[in-house]
Amino acid sequence: MKLGERTLFSWPLVFLLPIFVIPGTGETHVCDGISGDYDTWNGKAVGSYKVVVVGGGIAGLEAMKTLIAGGIKNIVLLEAQDYLGGRVKTYRQGSILVEDGAEWIHGGYMNPLYGLAESLGGLTQPLPDEAYDWRVRTQDGQVGDEFGYLAAARVMEKCEVNSILANYHDKGYGECYIDQFPNVYQNFGAVSSEKDAWLHYLHMWVVKDTGTYDWRNQSGRDADHFTDWGLDEWNQWANGYDTLINYTKKSIPSSNIKMSSPVCKIFWKSSSSRKAVVVTSSQEAYTADYVLVTASIGHLKERHTKLFSPALPTSYSDNFNKIELGIADKVQIGWDSPWWGSGPLDLNVIFTAKTLPANESWLYGIMEYLSIHQQTPILQSFLTGGYALHMESLSDDEVKDHLVRFLKAVTKKTFPPPSFFRRSKWSKNIWMRGSYNSFVTVEGDRLGLKSRAPFQVPITNKFGKVIFWAGEHTSTDRYGTVDGAMLSGRSAAKAIITDNSSRP
Repeated sequence: MKLGERTLFSWPLVFLLPIFVIPGTGETHVCDGISGDYDTWNGKAVGSYKVVVVGGGIAGLEAMKTLIAGGIKNIVLLEAQDYLGGRVKTYRQGSILVEDGAEWIHGGYMNPLYGLAESLGGLTQPLPDEAYDWRVRTQDGQVGDEFGYLAAARVMEKCEVNSILANYHDKGYGECYIDQFPNVYQNFGAVSSEKDAWLHYLHMWVVKDTGTYDWRNQSGRDADHFTDWGLDEWNQWANGYDTLINYTKKSIPSSNIKMSSPVCKIFWKSSSSRKAVVVTSSQEAYTADYVLVTASIGHLKERHTKLFSPALPTSYSDNFNKIELGIADKVQIGWDSPWWGSGPLDLNVIFTAKTLPANESWLYGIMEYLSIHQQTPILQSFLTGGYALHMESLSDDEVKDHLVRFLKAVTKKTFPPPSFFRRSKWSKNIWMRGSYNSFVTVEGDRLGLKSRAPFQVPITNKFGKVIFWAGEHTSTDRYGTVDGAMLSGRSAAKAIITDNSSRP
């Protein structure tokens, strides 16, 4: 298939909107009422710190832990929301445990979180493939061709090979899949009438893994930079990913953390003082020698012109136009017991015809309904980009009803009403504006952003370095991962410790 060629799936224009359109643009923000300048807020400061850490995700928490271990204890963490963890958010309801955000320890034993989870007695091993009731069905419940799945899986393997992906550094990541798919599909002898359906399935598989709307959004170079150590393993935290959050925050005195304290202004340059001034939505101001910003790139892209005063140097801020934060939402629906059988389900869906009503067309974005690990009766699916935005615009009852009706059609079964339903809505979170994962765009690569290193560069005023950065988006080879965010926080904290030790 050539780029731009029409297929069975020529989606309505409304779903071709880029995932980067920020919901809520033009609405009142909690920070919009903050005015004044450096001198105004410096005179109102209620606390003075060596370091103010902005954001209580794993990057911010790991930074706090590292700073304390390095002897810098006059520090405070300001978290905008009412929980710690950021995009690590575990939800519990009775015996049910699900994750709104991060779920897996990617990369097996090579991931530093693997050993940590194991040492805490919190590591689970993934179930073997044969443990699942694996099925392929069309939208109307017909059995799909398994060779189509094998072809899609083979293309996934090929486009993760460095020597192949190197040919796409100056192109969109998805072009590799578009180029490889026709020959691989033919070589597997898959049913020709399902070819377009399996291409769409593969597209949804790739964007599920990247968080993009279209697989051509991400630079092939950026995709190739990601390191998975060749281990496609999917371990999890037995008692929830927030085990990591709780473990990390044990090293931080509770008095050093301020919850529900959104940072609205960071004044970082003064002619008379080396200190920055940080102002929250409740109009509390804090001075600091250093500010470590760990906010999501989605939030920074939306708010940086209002957050920083003066504006960041264009050598830094221009890079915000070269990177995006994807959106990968989850929908979870469960029953007291699995109606499909006794074991976990892996239901793969292909669309051989476009028959869904317009208000249910977000379901085209789902390629798999998978039992949650340790929660067999609960099925989970991912949605990205325009499909996720569409789903977020609907009510809970609408989403649940659409899911139930579709599952009945696909499985040709009747089953009792679900007893559990949950979904994430990450694009509507004003402190995130997305979830997974950040990616350098093709245009961003062409404009010179060849790695994430520029996002790690501290901002300097006349007295020295004042703003440092951390977060998954600053990691060139482990972006989109919890361990990448954690290590970025540790690295930034160590850089602050080093810089502080060299000051008079």
